[in-house]
Amino acid sequence: MAARHDRGGRRPHLGRTLEESAVGRALISVGVAATVLAVLVVNMPESHVRADLLPVVAPYLRMTGLDQNWGVFAPPRTISAYVEGRVTDADGRVSVVTLASPPGIPAYADYRWQKFGERLRLDANQRLWAPYARFLADQARAEGRRPVAVALVRRWASTRPPGPGPQRDPWQEFTFFAVRA
Repeated sequence: MAARHDRGGRRPHLGRTLEESAVGRALISVGVAATVLAVLVVNMPESHVRADLLPVVAPYLRMTGLDQNWGVFAPPRTISAYVEGRVTDADGRVSVVTLASPPGIPAYADYRWQKFGERLRLDANQRLWAPYARFLADQARAEGRRPVAVALVRRWASTRPPGPGPQRDPWQEFTFFAVRA
């Protein structure tokens, strides 16, 4: 059986979208207004107005999932800490190897190295130090160099809060492992 169509080619009452009717447009407008109001209230600074309005919008916030706050994220770091490998060659040249990821999209592929660095610097993970030092020496040999020593160095600096001035305090460092290559 063929469907009936009006002169504009649309099927009357069948398949009409919500925004095609006046009632539908009104419902959408009320939904958008409620969402904007709820988001504004939940983000207001602590005040009597916020305290009075929050119980009104709280059910809507929970129903839509808009009740999430910044508490779901980790607190900001108060210290920047890294591990460097310093490979000394027979000619006295020292090369520095970091576990830092490149900026941008490649950082997602190298993130495992940052996590490894976070674990490597801990005293509880001493079992990782010698194998990593051997790895650095082997890498130097693969490049045609002649490594004679490898040192692992912790570098850290306290991170300052946002605002004018430097991002962090001066860097400090400590050699926590050294071995002849």
